[in-house]
Amino acid sequence: MKKILFFFAIIIFGLSANAQTNNNRIPNFRKNNFRVNYDVAVPLGKMSNDFINNMSWRGVSIENRWAVKPKISAGFLIGWQVFAQRFDNFTQDLNDGNSAIHGNQFRTINTFPIQGTVHYTFIEDSDIMPWVGLGIGTAHSNQVLQVGLYEVQRTITSFSMTPQAGIDVPINRVSSISLSTRYNFFLHSNQPFNYSFMVFSIGLKQRYF
Repeated sequence: MKKILFFFAIIIFGLSANAQTNNNRIPNFRKNNFRVNYDVAVPLGKMSNDFINNMSWRGVSIENRWAVKPKISAGFLIGWQVFAQRFDNFTQDLNDGNSAIHGNQFRTINTFPIQGTVHYTFIEDSDIMPWVGLGIGTAHSNQVLQVGLYEVQRTITSFSMTPQAGIDVPINRVSSISLSTRYNFFLHSNQPFNYSFMVFSIGLKQRYF
């Protein structure tokens, strides 16, 4: 009899421990979650060749994702990325094509994307959650070229599209570290070049109901 009671006690303890483990697991991707990301960006294409090729260390984005289906969420992303570069003793042709200006040149681009997003996670119920997503929306940008007192400033509104991929790694029951990369493409008309850049992010994901 004592052996039987001891056997059942072991089973109950095991079930209880398993339940406690499941309770401590990071909630999966189906739950609503809010994210804050620190973003580093690398300019690509004509943006890099014609205007700025320095890496940007000044970026931040916030996201919110709501559960739609077990593996699908929809939400939004709002971001801010700053690109800046100095060119010493640079000669810049002016818009009329008949004159130029020489000196130390400062170039900056501030971008502010606002996008609706959709994400798909590959594993429905797991601690570590790999995912892919797509953001589509608009971007407001301020582009400045300055040489001494001479300045050319453009305010640009663009169509923006951003495929992305990442992985969430748990740190406790409600929080995860999120590692991700995004390819940003901003298409605008009547401008010398479109913007394209890769973003590498580390962020904090917080679950809520």
